[in-house]
Amino acid sequence: MENIKGRIIHVGVAEWKTARGSDGLRTTLGSCVGIALYSVEKKCGGIAHILLADAPTGKIVHRGKYARPAIDSLVEELGKMDVKPSMLTARIFGGASMFESIHSTFLLTIGSDNIRAVKEALAFHKIPLLAEDVGGHTGRTITMNMEDGSILMRAGTREKYFYRTAV
Repeated sequence: MENIKGRIIHVGVAEWKTARGSDGLRTTLGSCVGIALYSVEKKCGGIAHILLADAPTGKIVHRGKYARPAIDSLVEELGKMDVKPSMLTARIFGGASMFESIHSTFLLTIGSDNIRAVKEALAFHKIPLLAEDVGGHTGRTITMNMEDGSILMRAGTREKYFYRTAV
């Protein structure tokens, strides 16, 4: 069971949210990827829940939907909390192959494409990736505690805590 004393804030599909103090953030993922950024120094962080890897050519209508603009937006939002990208570490979850029975190359590769795009965006910001639980065929729910940056991940009948928050 989570150790969160404050509110649990839900992060929906194509959203990013930040929190600090005793609050927590939670999202549920399938082929989407959840990016959890955390600052040990400021005891705050955020989660972006991306739906697709790359925006189609042209303008981006919804920044939270795609890996790069969602991570850019989350980093910008954390900047308003006096958190610089150099203070952040990342953990990523999701990217499952949820559409095996559908014969569509696009649907079969959504998860792996999302994972690739997220890693590229994190590298662009020079944010170290400390842990990941990605791929497979099972959805995941993650809950991040802002007091210590720990993440409880539930996937099917499996539960795992991710405590490492610094390089």
